[in-house]
Amino acid sequence: MPTLTTARTLLLACLLAAASLPALADDIPPLAPGQQMVLANYYELSATGCRPLSPPRVAITQKPALGKLIVVRTQAVANTSSPRCAVRNMNLPVSQLLYQADKPGIDSMAWAVRFQARVGPRGRDPRVEMGSARLQINPGPAR
Repeated sequence: MPTLTTARTLLLACLLAAASLPALADDIPPLAPGQQMVLANYYELSATGCRPLSPPRVAITQKPALGKLIVVRTQAVANTSSPRCAVRNMNLPVSQLLYQADKPGIDSMAWAVRFQARVGPRGRDPRVEMGSARLQINPGPAR
């Protein structure tokens, strides 16, 4: 059975940054070679005015062995229910993780997301979240 772990959404006092999380692993059907799946969308909002910031930078730290994992910068509609910044159906710039299955088996991958928000003493350290996924790719044509 596939498992999927992603970065969780954090709310900082000075900045709201959010990640659109994929469905739980039990809800994700196995993929077939040739199928694509969006694993996550990452975006960032400023706490002052709730304006969209540039999409966070995503670096692939563990490449998948049975497919391709690519990072695409695009626009997506987002909804948040934060007490500081409620956003409804707002079109935002996002960094999107897209996986394309090539061969059957179990594939694992990992990535790091670097936000503009600063943390730590005096706000010197960049905020970084880690994410990973483990997916089942079944043989046969896509359903």
